[in-house]
Amino acid sequence: MHVVHRLIAAALLLIGWAADANACSSARRGPFLKEIAQTSKSCAHPLCGQIYATARPEAEDPKTPCPDDQWQRLDAAVTAALSAGGVLILGEMHDNATHHLLQAAAIREFALSEPSNETAIVFEQLRDDQQPGIDKFTAKQRSGEKVTVADFKLAVAWQKSNWPDLYDPLFETVIAAKRPFYAGDVSRAEIMKAAKDGAGAADASKRLALDVPLGAKFDAASIKEIEDAHCGALPKEAFDGMAFAQRYRDAHLADAALKASQQHGSAILIAGTGHARTDRAVPWYLRKRTPEKKVVSVMFVEVETDNTDPDTYVPRDPDGLPAADFIVFTQPAERGDPCEKMRKK
Repeated sequence: MHVVHRLIAAALLLIGWAADANACSSARRGPFLKEIAQTSKSCAHPLCGQIYATARPEAEDPKTPCPDDQWQRLDAAVTAALSAGGVLILGEMHDNATHHLLQAAAIREFALSEPSNETAIVFEQLRDDQQPGIDKFTAKQRSGEKVTVADFKLAVAWQKSNWPDLYDPLFETVIAAKRPFYAGDVSRAEIMKAAKDGAGAADASKRLALDVPLGAKFDAASIKEIEDAHCGALPKEAFDGMAFAQRYRDAHLADAALKASQQHGSAILIAGTGHARTDRAVPWYLRKRTPEKKVVSVMFVEVETDNTDPDTYVPRDPDGLPAADFIVFTQPAERGDPCEKMRKK
C-alpha cells in the first residue's frame, strides 16, 4: 500500500507540475513580446530583448503563477495595477526609436486588449498649454471626422516643441484606438520660473506634495544626476534651482496621471526614465498623495557593450534599493557624444 500511495503522490506532483508548466507556456504573448522580439533581431548583445524584474515586492502580484518567468511577473504586476485603478509608467530614452515602438506595443497590450478598458494615456512630451489643442483634436475625432497624426501635430504645434517625430508610433496607436490622452508637463515658462524661484514658484494650489521634503540623501542624488547629465558644464549655483524644477515637473506629471486614472479608471504615463524613478520622481509623488494607488515603473534601458550583468543596470536609491520595478533591455540609439555637444554650446 505504501508503494501505491507513493506512486499516487508522485503522479499528483507531476500533474501539478504539468499544470504549472502549462500555465506558464499558455501565458499571454501578445503585442509587447512580439515587438520586443522584432526590435531585438539586429542586436547581438545577450541582454537585448530581456525583461528583468528588480524584486521590489510592492510591485509584485503574489499570485503570479510563474515567478521565474520575467514576462509573467511584469504582466501580472501591470494587469493588477491597472485593474485596480493604478498607473503604469513607461520610462524611455527620448531619442531611442525602439523605446517608442515598445511603448506603443505596451499600450496595445495593456490598454487596448480589453474593450471595456478606458485607460488614459498621459504624455510628458505634451504641455498643459497644449491641452486646448488636444481637446479640439479629440472633439473633431469624436464628431466622426477622419483625423491623422499630422492633424494632431498641427493642432498642438508639435514642430515648435523641439520633440522629435519618433513619437509618431505612440500617437498613431492612441489616435487609432480613440483613447483619451492628456498633457502631462507644464509650460516652459512655468518650468523656468520654478528653476529661478525654487519652492516659491509653487503656490498653495500647486504644491502637490512639493512641500514634503525628499530628504538630504535624495536631494544630493538628484543634484549629482543633474551635474552628470550636464557634463559639468553648468555653474554649481544653478543646480538647486534645476533640482527643484525637476521636482516641480515630477509633481505635475504625477498630478496629471492621478487625474487621468481617477477620470478613466487607470492611466499610462509616457516619460523619460528620470521621471519613472520610484525613489524620488513621479511614483514618489503618487505615493505621497494616494498611498493606496498601485504604481508600476517599467524602464527601457540601453545595453552596454561589455556589461552583461542585468542587476548593474538597475537604478538605485542612496541606500542601494531598486528605483524601478522592471527593466526592458534594448539596443542603444546611435548618438554622438552628448558632452561634446553640450560643451560646444
